[in-house]
Parts: sequence; C-alpha cells; structure tokens
Amino acid sequence: MRGVIRVPLAPIRSAPNDRAEMVSQALFGELLTLELLPSSSLWVKVTLDFDGYEGYMDFRMAETDLEAIAAFEGECVTLPSPLTAFSWGEQSLHLPAGSKVPEAAWSHSEVSLPTSPMDAAMRFLGAPYLWGGKSILGMDCSGLTQLAGILCGQRIPRDASQQWSRLKVHQKEHKDLETGDLVYFHKPSDDKVTHVGMAIASAIEPCRILHAAGEVRIDELTSLGILRDGELTHAWHGAASWPISAES
Repeated sequence: MRGVIRVPLAPIRSAPNDRAEMVSQALFGELLTLELLPSSSLWVKVTLDFDGYEGYMDFRMAETDLEAIAAFEGECVTLPSPLTAFSWGEQSLHLPAGSKVPEAAWSHSEVSLPTSPMDAAMRFLGAPYLWGGKSILGMDCSGLTQLAGILCGQRIPRDASQQWSRLKVHQKEHKDLETGDLVYFHKPSDDKVTHVGMAIASAIEPCRILHAAGEVRIDELTSLGILRDGELTHAWHGAASWPISAES
C-alpha cells in the first residue's frame, strides 16, 4: 500500500508500539510503502522512498488517498526554513525543514535553498539532541547530516554507519579536510562507526566540527577525533567528501 506523511513529523519506531525506540522520523510529504500487520489495526511496517529506511509507524500518520499521493508524486517544493507555517486542507501546520509540499498548493514566495550542506546544517546550530530526530525540535548526528543533504538535493543514507559504508569511496585524510566534508567517528572503546559531523576547515585556525551531541554544536577536531574541554569524546574513523551527484 502506498502512502504519504500527513503530519509534520511522524516517529518511525523499532517495533509496532508507542513505547518502542524512535529510530528516525518521516517528514511531511514523504512518500512511503506501508505493510499491514496482522497483529495490529493501527500499526504498519513502513519503507521510506527517499532512503529505503524501514521501521514501524502509526497508520493514522499517513494519507493513503490516491489523489493526495499523486499530488506529492508530482513537482514539490522542499521547505528550507527550520519551521514554516502551511495550510493543508483544514489543517494549519508548522512544517520542519525538508518537508515537501506540492507546487500547486504553495502560495508563498519562491523558497531560497541553502547554497551548500554546511550552510544548511548551520541553520540548526543550538537545536537539542534527540535520538532518531531530524528537525529543529530535536535531531541526532546523522539526522543533521542527512537533512543538510536533503536541503541541497543530496541523497545520503539515514544512519552514520550506513553513510560511511556508502561514502568511504570518497575518503580523505584530516590534513585534506575542506569545510562541509563529512567526518565519521567511533567510540574510543571499539571500531564501529557511531557518530558523524561536518568539518569546518580554515587555513589560519584549528579545524572544528559541527555535530549533534547534546545539542547541535561546534567542537575542536583533530586527527585523533573530537575534543571537548580537552577530552577526546569521539575517536576519528574517517572522512569523506559529499557525493558528486544526488544518487552517488
């Protein structure tokens, strides 16, 4: 069954119940496939069109009317501001950045998209950390980088480990970092990628990192990893440039 997200933010969970871990969020206007569950009349298994992410969602957060779906399958406007007021039918909504609305329903002025993923990410500086989050109301590290990509027409996977698996072909060293490069980290205790941020490079100042840890913030970045108040919080794993095209 096909559907489109009809609420500003739809929690995607690890199991079909409200107490299960939120592993991601789907934004207004996202297209998805829904699979009915024999054990529940309210919960469905979903697969998001944009990145293939899978999880479970309350069925009521999706619209399955074919005419409504067709509107979102056509030309859409990607909203770049952290929150945008929008009326859809009888609903007055505040939609997060990255939401999509049909061009025919967009009566506001022309939107101005960010010029780069770093420009996009800086708009969320100070946003609180939320595991599985992907909006100004709360986001995790890979939610920040994926959303920055969405606002610039770049398609990267949802989780940090998935992103690294896809992008490590564009790998580069610390000394070669440019502003906006994606940098991946593991915990000092093991080698599994668990964190991602975006480099802020300068010829005259030490390298820094924009990332979501407690909040979207900027910390020092060395070849060893992220330093906060002199303490290594995330160990360097690797870095990569953004893919050349949205489908890379």
